[in-house]
Amino acid sequence: VRGARAGRRVARGAFLPTLSATSVLSRSDASTSAPFSAITDQDSYGGGLAASLDLLTGGRRGAELARTDAEARAAEAELVADRYAVVLGAKRAYFEVLRAGELVRVAEARIARAELGLRIAERRQRAGTATRSDRLRAQLELTGGRTQLNAARDTLQSAAYALGRLVGANGPVGARAPSSLDPRPLSLPDSAIVALAVREAPAVRAAAAAAEAGRAATRSARSQYFPSLKLTGGYLWANRSPMPGALRPGWTLSLGASLPLFNGFVREDALTRAAAAADVADVVEADARREARAEANRLLGALRLAREGIGLAEDAVASAREDLRVQTERYEAGLSTMLDALTSQAALVQAELGLVAARHRYQIVRASLEALVGREL
Repeated sequence: VRGARAGRRVARGAFLPTLSATSVLSRSDASTSAPFSAITDQDSYGGGLAASLDLLTGGRRGAELARTDAEARAAEAELVADRYAVVLGAKRAYFEVLRAGELVRVAEARIARAELGLRIAERRQRAGTATRSDRLRAQLELTGGRTQLNAARDTLQSAAYALGRLVGANGPVGARAPSSLDPRPLSLPDSAIVALAVREAPAVRAAAAAAEAGRAATRSARSQYFPSLKLTGGYLWANRSPMPGALRPGWTLSLGASLPLFNGFVREDALTRAAAAADVADVVEADARREARAEANRLLGALRLAREGIGLAEDAVASAREDLRVQTERYEAGLSTMLDALTSQAALVQAELGLVAARHRYQIVRASLEALVGREL
């Protein structure tokens, strides 16, 4: 952005006259041109100001100003895109830490249930209503829960370090969960979001500005076929030295025109390359709008599926918890086997992991949609 703004300042400066200062100092021991004159040391010094102004450039200055304006807008749009890309990366890392924390809690809950199942199996074995196999299966479930907990903690630590690196910290950074991770309605209807993406997405705006800059560059290259007119003037101060070739004080003013007739097809080459680049930029702009439309529709569909997936996952967790409660009571009363209880525990673990994944998927898809359109939704 800073570079583009500097280029725009240069294009505006082309409409202003250039001003330069000069100075000269010379010393000579050569004699004057008078006959029989003695050799004497002579000094010559002076200084001056000169200015020049392009009066006519065949439209080059206006085209360059339009080109640099478009490049500045493209750079600003790319800056917005980069900012939202960073936001998306930060949200991914943030929700990854939250997801890892949820995995730890799921593993801890699994261990608590496994410990309860082991105590029940041991009581029933002592009472003679269960076999040693029941206790071993309960012990195996407890070992599996502890293994899952270790893996979840390792994932949490890795995610915390990744988040810390992203936000500029030298160590792990935790994530505080928001008050609610439930789906929130979008601020605009789907059709308005698609139209917004096609019209205002940072990638689309950058491509449109680049296409405009390409057309302006073509006009600038075409200006080489037109004459140019330049006005120059200045004033020189100098001592009146008798030394041959010494500067003389006074002012100058000149008006010059030029028209290139043939320069070895350099103009044609510049115009052809500029026109080809402009054509490419136009195609890129059209493709960027198509891509924005397709991506917006894809993300909106994925967001709907993710929202429905959260509801289904919550229902699955509720059903699995109730099933485990019933199976635990039945096993404690001797009405079912340890295999039934372990099956219900495994189903609950999978349901809880599915809910964590569904919530994570929804938040990432929503952040991706916001990154696409370049605004909060």
